[in-house]
Amino acid sequence: MKSKLMLICVMIVLVCAIVPLFVASSSGGETKEFYIKARQYAYEPAKITVNKGDEVHIKLASLDVIHGFFLEGYDIDAQIEPGVQGFKLRHPSEGREFADVNEIVFTAVHPGKFRFRCSHTCGTMHPFMQGEMIVNPNYPFLAGVGGAVGMLISAMVAMFVSGRKDKNLR
Repeated sequence: MKSKLMLICVMIVLVCAIVPLFVASSSGGETKEFYIKARQYAYEPAKITVNKGDEVHIKLASLDVIHGFFLEGYDIDAQIEPGVQGFKLRHPSEGREFADVNEIVFTAVHPGKFRFRCSHTCGTMHPFMQGEMIVNPNYPFLAGVGGAVGMLISAMVAMFVSGRKDKNLR
């Protein structure tokens, strides 16, 4: 009887520990949309924040002259012309020419800070035209893993303590 009860307890503990892992890992990132305006010598907004796993959509526009948008760490280089709907995009590592697009779409896979900068000379202060994308770690996933491990450890301690009490009663 006690072994059946112990087996049921172990099964419940395993289910409680594994379910949060699946829920956390299956909850992919959100879709984050940004509209970045370029003007001599700044981007607006100059800072964007996403979480690891988020699908990032960026639309670009130039308010004055031709600008570039190079996102370090993500192999993205765009050319933005004023008064034109859409822009030109290429991936430098692939060696292809620019293609006309309306937005940049990618998944934020690396946590950290990534600079975006103007990649087309737009005037004397061009080298200072920069912004940053901050990719935070995927906290829901980490919380799920931590919760699952915590439940597993507490259940093991509870079973150990109840087993010792049973021995003391004999």
